[in-house]
Amino acid sequence: MKSLLNSKLAQKLIAILVVGYLKFCYRTSRWTRINQAPVEAIWAAKGPVVLMFWHGRLHLTHACWPLDKAQAVCVLASLSKSGDQSALINQRFGYHAIRGSSAKKSDPAKQKGGAQAFREMLRWMRAAPAGEGRCVAMTPDGPRGPHREMTEGTLKLSQMTGAPMITVGLSTSRFIEFKTWDRMRVPLPFGHAAIVWEVHDPVPADIDADRLQDLMAHMGDVLTRVNDEADRLVGAPL
Repeated sequence: MKSLLNSKLAQKLIAILVVGYLKFCYRTSRWTRINQAPVEAIWAAKGPVVLMFWHGRLHLTHACWPLDKAQAVCVLASLSKSGDQSALINQRFGYHAIRGSSAKKSDPAKQKGGAQAFREMLRWMRAAPAGEGRCVAMTPDGPRGPHREMTEGTLKLSQMTGAPMITVGLSTSRFIEFKTWDRMRVPLPFGHAAIVWEVHDPVPADIDADRLQDLMAHMGDVLTRVNDEADRLVGAPL
């Protein structure tokens, strides 16, 4: 049974079902959008951008980035079997997927393709055709945590490309929450959903290590704050 579920055909069918279900949830939810005007200006400018959201809310993120008017999106998917499925799902949403994974804090030498994936994301952003900026969407606490603890990868992408950063908080009043490290929430249809945006300047090219650490802590606090605001808007528990 396990080998059957891991087959390419099964994974493709699962991706079709998941994408169909999520789109149904998005269409049947009543959305509140906070501070979207600065984000729309970034969409219109068509420059590079780095988008950040916590891993536990990734099943809501496809609703916040309209590809018909926003930049093309690249996401990072791990090299695991679950990463295979994630890549298929994101590709069906029209996103580009790069495979790799950040290093474990307990074993920094074990990169699992993270360094190569970072270089590929840089190349992908820099290879955008003239007038067509690209977006890298990342979970700074993914794919393995700790929960809501910011890592420096997204900030480094901003620093090296001059891309502004966007933090986005996402919530819905109807969801299933799993007892996983990230407290993953999967939306249910017919809820009240919220998107809370905040736009940030690019990370300065000449930032030193101490300032980068301070900024990383600050951005983690911001990302948690916009998520908490989204939860309050829909009446979901923090």
